[in-house]
Amino acid sequence: MGSDSSVRPGRPFAPEGDCANMKITWDSEAEKTLRRVPFFVRTRVRRKVEEEVAAAGRTLVTQADLEESKRRHLKSLSEGIKGYSLEACFGSSGCNNAVVASADLVSQLEELMEKADLLTFLRSQLGERLKLHHQLRVTVADCPNGCSQPQIKDVGIIGQANVAWDAEECTPCGECEMACEESAILLSDGFLVGIDEELCIQCGACARACPSGAISMASGHYRVLVGGKLGRHPQLARELASDLDVERVLDLVGGLVDFFKSNAKSGERLGAVINRIGWEEFRTAVLQK
Repeated sequence: MGSDSSVRPGRPFAPEGDCANMKITWDSEAEKTLRRVPFFVRTRVRRKVEEEVAAAGRTLVTQADLEESKRRHLKSLSEGIKGYSLEACFGSSGCNNAVVASADLVSQLEELMEKADLLTFLRSQLGERLKLHHQLRVTVADCPNGCSQPQIKDVGIIGQANVAWDAEECTPCGECEMACEESAILLSDGFLVGIDEELCIQCGACARACPSGAISMASGHYRVLVGGKLGRHPQLARELASDLDVERVLDLVGGLVDFFKSNAKSGERLGAVINRIGWEEFRTAVLQK
């Protein structure tokens, strides 16, 4: 682990605010412990502990101060656990790439997750061992760019553009071909003759670029990925279903939550449950409901 040159024996720290005139130092044991903190959060931890010590009217950081700061931090995290996390990207109000407007879907998903009472379920399995990473993680991305990282969540919901094309409207400007990063636009002598469905990821970029209306984009649907996770055994989520409207997405997520509550053991993430049971058996169980 790399060294932290900002932490030296006796190095004073001048906190801001009412304690600005105080000089904070660290004893040797506290410094040794701090150096075991991962480098990418070490500076933040140091500052937080020194602020707490200064606020208490003291000038020396001890091992006990580090332990108490850690205890308070973990307590704060545990109080924020609700059994699930639900995230969304910028959406139609803040992103030019959005192909769906998912605000209503996100609200309905939150209501569904609250009713499922995943917190009680997880506490029944884990008790005091329950941590934030045990929560069921759901995210919604309003386009295939996936800024909300649906590929590494338990359930990732991704907007799909419904793209249509009309060769008779094509004026061979080439804008669609330049806009498509997947090489899915099929041209003949510069004229549009089709879209390769195997290559198209339904992002709608071609429709936004087309000036003549030869390619158009209607209200989109969603695809659902499941089983993504990081941690000790990371894996990307797999596609479970596509071309779903809002109602079908909600039905599917409800089935996934029921499956998770019926099959997860001792803090397993959904991806681990799927791996243990097998993809086909899992897929049959949730899609036939």
